[in-house]
Amino acid sequence: MVRGDTANHFGYAQFPGALLIVFALMYLAIARRPVANRNLIPYGMLLKVSYCGVVFYHWLSAGIPGMWKPFAVIDLVFLILFAWAYRAIPPGLLAKD
Repeated sequence: MVRGDTANHFGYAQFPGALLIVFALMYLAIARRPVANRNLIPYGMLLKVSYCGVVFYHWLSAGIPGMWKPFAVIDLVFLILFAWAYRAIPPGLLAKD
């Protein structure tokens, strides 16, 4: 059984922070060239689903600090926009046959 006080090292915050930077770079690549980077959109959507799923689960079941709630709502909006963009860009648009 894992105790609740295991986050006793800065690495527990630094690694997720580094992952967020990696995803931010991916989102930048998508924003700069959405058609060429259409294949990255599902990964961005998965990050949004992951964050929203965790926050909304805890929000509805046991409670969560208020600072996480606006980000979950914003990410839900971005998830919807990503899904719309993914459907709007035809697959293989840049494919050279």
